[in-house]
Amino acid sequence: MTNALTPEECLDRARMHDQLAATTADASARMMHQAMAAEFRRRAETASSGMRQTASRPIIELMPNVA
Repeated sequence: MTNALTPEECLDRARMHDQLAATTADASARMMHQAMAAEFRRRAETASSGMRQTASRPIIELMPNVA
């Protein structure tokens, strides 16, 4: 996926994945397409509301147990 898509392009991709999910017989592929469609709808909504996406960063850093 790319972050350089307009909200309209995200909605187009969401519709494409919805259609692919509806036409596949493979349950795991269907689930993946449904997840992709949901993610593209979320991105379209985020972009159209003016919210800027930030890079994902870990909330907790794991440190080795030092004795």
